[in-house]
Amino acid sequence: MSQQLPGAGRAITDYFNSPSFHAPKESELLEAVMHELMKSGRTPSNKAIIASVIDRLEQEVDESVLEGYRNLLAQILAGTR
Repeated sequence: MSQQLPGAGRAITDYFNSPSFHAPKESELLEAVMHELMKSGRTPSNKAIIASVIDRLEQEVDESVLEGYRNLLAQILAGTR
């Protein structure tokens, strides 16, 4: 049976709330999506990128990363008009 260290949860929370933590920028998120698509052999079309971003939005729990994916999706959709 595992035991939690006292204060470990608090330390993690403090780190993510500190100025030293920077959530990935939209360009880094797009890079990860593109890399994943190319690695899987899929063409990185707008449709595939949008589908991948939506999939990541549905799975992500970190609010700052979610905001990055929302911004990325908005930028992609604005660019396809």
